[in-house]
Amino acid sequence: MSGITQTLAEFAARTTFDDLPRPVIEKTKQVLFDAIGCALGSYVTDRARIAIELTEAMGGHPQASIIGHRKTSYPLAAFANGELISTLDYEPIGPLCPHVCPSVIASSLAMAERVNASGKGLITAVAVGLEAGGRVAGSISEKIIPKDEPPYYEDAPRHSYSQTIFGAAAGAGNILRSGSSQIANMLGVAGTSTSVAARIKWGKTSGPLPTLKYGCSFGWMAQLATTAALLVERGFTGDTTVLDGEWGFWKIWGSPFFRPEVITGELGRTWHLDRVMFKPYPCDGLAHSFIQGINTLMQQHAIKPPDIEAISIKGDPVLVEPNKAGAEVRSFSDTQFRMAYIAAAAVYHGLRPDPNWQSPSIFNDPEIKELMGKVIFVLHPRAAEIIARRFKAGLGPNFHDNIVEITAGGKTFSIEVSEPKGHYNNPMTDGELIKKFRDNACHSLVRTDKVERAIERIYGLERVDHVCELTALLTIA
Repeated sequence: MSGITQTLAEFAARTTFDDLPRPVIEKTKQVLFDAIGCALGSYVTDRARIAIELTEAMGGHPQASIIGHRKTSYPLAAFANGELISTLDYEPIGPLCPHVCPSVIASSLAMAERVNASGKGLITAVAVGLEAGGRVAGSISEKIIPKDEPPYYEDAPRHSYSQTIFGAAAGAGNILRSGSSQIANMLGVAGTSTSVAARIKWGKTSGPLPTLKYGCSFGWMAQLATTAALLVERGFTGDTTVLDGEWGFWKIWGSPFFRPEVITGELGRTWHLDRVMFKPYPCDGLAHSFIQGINTLMQQHAIKPPDIEAISIKGDPVLVEPNKAGAEVRSFSDTQFRMAYIAAAAVYHGLRPDPNWQSPSIFNDPEIKELMGKVIFVLHPRAAEIIARRFKAGLGPNFHDNIVEITAGGKTFSIEVSEPKGHYNNPMTDGELIKKFRDNACHSLVRTDKVERAIERIYGLERVDHVCELTALLTIA
């Protein structure tokens, strides 16, 4: 009987475009489209500037494209694109775990250019990578662990998103048409070289937020997966049982449990991309419910920003973590996670979300700074009940149910939002995703005519013969 690592490798090796259900193809194109747009929008940030400057300083043959920039070597292009896609915290979420797509798409794009794959080949690699990465991530611990008694959860002192690197390696191996033995080695090299589970330290640390979020670099993971694929092609070997046994990756990771059936169950027959969520706002996804609630209350009751006396938000435990509670906003990193800032920005700009939310002209606005002092966050009164219900349904622990109360003119208005726009039960339309893409692209140096042609290419990606036809539209060279 094949081990877990070999089973995952065989799935990555054998899956072709013809194996993908039509809904999976369409969702994969949407994920790829939205992620590329987020990369173009990231050029408003220092993180994008630093990533680009580093790749230029390191040199490299012009082999693969950096989205919105020029060409560099395969590993450096993967690094830059992984950083750019993740920089704004605006990219798609899922499947089965947040933040699977940056490293998967970045490594798949780099290797697609290496073999000048077809559009069908890129779709297949990204679909395989998203499914594999989400399954591995979902098999081990998340931010909290279920318990049988109230409050039904406890903090998990080990968590990150770098375990999604298995998806990046699987996608790279698929597009290179590697055999299952080679892909098993790629999984072994990438998995045993990835970052530690450092998200918990990031979440529990107050003070200015670092440029590196979630305790891992998505650019580094994409670069590592790409390097692993290129090494194995040349005969390098890794641990081909990295996910297996008592001392498998889950134990290396420090997870208190391992659910191998999440990885292997119905693999290749059941796909989870229907649970991917898209972000209409450039910030932590758990803020989207209260942003929508603020927008709705202000419109329904004709509330003007100067009239607001207080805003109270009740939600997920993550909303009150130390790094979410800071009052100072000093950089784009703070704008994504300082919940009081996000609420204040929503009051003034909630109907016009774009990367400018993370620019100094907005986060240094005196009116927004003043309003931040009127915002409080507390735990949702039914948090334990909601989390227990989610665990029983086999869902992740974090929930989107928010109760928003705005006091203005001596009156208090309240609303509860549980499935905000972008949630898989309340999806963004193609029209909304295209508008988001165009708004993001405005912050890059890619010409408008190329942006419009790129939109057409991605939505018709299965009809593109050579990926280079697309990547040429996404660069400034």
